[in-house]
Amino acid sequence: MNRRVHQPGGFTSVELLLVLALSAVILGGAVVSYGTLIRSQPSVSSMVAVPLGATRSQNFYGTLSATVDVGMAPQYGALALAEELREQFLADTLSATAVYCLPRDGMNTWRPSVIAYNTSTDDELDTPQKFRAHIIARAGVSSSLYRDYRNPLNDGTLVPQNASIFVLGYSKYAGYLKVNAIYDIDLIRFTGSKEPNGTHASVKRYADATSSLTPSSLSYMGGYDVFYPPSIPSPTSAAQWSTDGFAPLFVTFERASRLALRETPTTIDRFKRAYERPFYFIWWPDPAARHLGPIANTFSSTDPRQAYNQMAGRSSFMFTVPMFPAL
Repeated sequence: MNRRVHQPGGFTSVELLLVLALSAVILGGAVVSYGTLIRSQPSVSSMVAVPLGATRSQNFYGTLSATVDVGMAPQYGALALAEELREQFLADTLSATAVYCLPRDGMNTWRPSVIAYNTSTDDELDTPQKFRAHIIARAGVSSSLYRDYRNPLNDGTLVPQNASIFVLGYSKYAGYLKVNAIYDIDLIRFTGSKEPNGTHASVKRYADATSSLTPSSLSYMGGYDVFYPPSIPSPTSAAQWSTDGFAPLFVTFERASRLALRETPTTIDRFKRAYERPFYFIWWPDPAARHLGPIANTFSSTDPRQAYNQMAGRSSFMFTVPMFPAL
């Protein structure tokens, strides 16, 4: 009769030593890789006390603080907020009846929830310029609040540093256009000897309060900001500062049919590329960017890309938005 010899379970001491040796090698490699990964990541950004002033703080955020604590770029906390705002912006524009981008030099002081409009007597608002003229004539908006401006034209005109994006929707108020949301983009440069040197950039969304049932001014509903240090450390001249920037904030592509009207300067014709409906390219400041330093641009002035090619290296927040999304 064959008897089975009972073998005790488990590993021998030699096998255990081999397993432990292999585990040490694997864990050691993992620790080294993880340490390298952690060291390669940017450190937690510094907070900067930005002297916006009480007037700007009140206008931007509804607070009266003279200084605002802002993360210095690259700022990944602000990046998460920017991603959330991106989703909200896409949702707002998807359901919009019209989108108008208006450039400005100062703060935006006009955020209405409705705008008077008479379909029988008022002009068709088929361009941002027509929209600007309408709110000046019908809403009493100062002509200096928003710039009368059509794209970068290579004519020596400074490109506006700020912009307001009006997102209109279907209105339940007879004789009025409904403003669903306004997005304000502002860039403020600080160069004083007693100021933090750099550029404060912010994007804010204003909309109706959830409890609002009647027309009123729109309220601050969220946004993000970031402080960019100068690309040249400790700049000592205006020339060094002039290399930093974030413009244009948007470019308007008009209907190709407008080529029938040749205009001056002739470089405006390069933006007449839309076959059916006009649209925008829009850029927001990117909190993940380290600074707003210069980007090489080699396109000629007859090419529309010459107006905005430098923006590709400054931000990953780029939008293509029809002027009339709901049509």
